[in-house]
Amino acid sequence: MDYIAAFGFHWFWFAVASLLLIIEVMHGRFKFMAASIAAVVVGGLSGVYSYVDFAVQGLFFVVLASGFIWLSDSYLKKRTQKIQMQQDILKNRSYVGRVMNLVSGIEGGHSSLNIDGMVWTIQGQDCPAGAQVKIVDMGEGWLKVEAV
Repeated sequence: MDYIAAFGFHWFWFAVASLLLIIEVMHGRFKFMAASIAAVVVGGLSGVYSYVDFAVQGLFFVVLASGFIWLSDSYLKKRTQKIQMQQDILKNRSYVGRVMNLVSGIEGGHSSLNIDGMVWTIQGQDCPAGAQVKIVDMGEGWLKVEAV
């Protein structure tokens, strides 16, 4: 421990961050990456505030890693749910036959439409904003529409 203290604790934290990133590459669930970010933060702070005891740094790392892991889990959970919803919509082709109002008009055969919080590229005849269109076909990220 004296050797690490003489060399600088910040290098220890950067080594821990590197090790956690290597584990993340093998694991692939972002938990180790979140802990690695916490180790980099503690390493940076340890370089600036070198007088802080190693035990305090370890405690700070545990708190930061826990917070970053919680944040990444909550973000990934929301993102995974959105991706699953998109896949279900595509699989069931559930938008085909729906009639929608255009927020922005179709110009040059293309525009975009926000349905259920997802932005879709729409293809069809030029129509002004506010016109009603019927969805006749769909694919990954695009909808084909016809004026009603």
